[in-house]
Amino acid sequence: MTSGQWRELIEAYVSGRLSADGFKRRFLDAHADAVRTRAPTPAVVQELAYVVEAYAGDPTARGHDVSDDDDLERAAKRALAALPEDVGAMSPGPAGPTEEDIRAAQAQMRGTVFHVGAVGGAGCLVALLWLAIGVLQFFAVAAQMQSVLDWGPAPSTLVAVPLAFFPVVGSVTAFFGAKDVWGWAPWLAGVAFLAIPAISILGGWSSVFRRGGPPR
Repeated sequence: MTSGQWRELIEAYVSGRLSADGFKRRFLDAHADAVRTRAPTPAVVQELAYVVEAYAGDPTARGHDVSDDDDLERAAKRALAALPEDVGAMSPGPAGPTEEDIRAAQAQMRGTVFHVGAVGGAGCLVALLWLAIGVLQFFAVAAQMQSVLDWGPAPSTLVAVPLAFFPVVGSVTAFFGAKDVWGWAPWLAGVAFLAIPAISILGGWSSVFRRGGPPR
């Protein structure tokens, strides 16, 4: 029912054109229909519904928490006085976003995109760094095999493939290959083949223990 229809029903009772029992029956039917269909109902109608439901037309049935004719009439008049002209006047609809809200959302989105891009860019740089170190470590191990064992390129390469990526052993062999064969400064070879892998391994284990220890 619309606000006007509720007003018409209540006015019919207040003006005497509708009996209290007839008003109760029609009001409760309309209210039940509004609840079932989830139609918007004015707050004053909701308040009136409590009084109407408690109304007992038979005086012998009246008692505590039961409304009588006077209670029903007073509640109906209050509802009629407070009832808005239209259901749409009960409460304003949700306001649309303002220009300030839109600008704030756009700024937040730009910040999110920048953050994701920065993280992705950092991840790519780390991956490229690891690839470069892996390639250098392979060649450094092969060079060390050729120098120490006096092997040719083919057998040195075959041995360097598994050895270069074997933890600790590959890094140490690459360190000496870069320092002794390529003539790198010890600190540079140490950073490239010892420090960076060690930091990576320690970082990986620390993340594992933060999650509750290694898998069992």
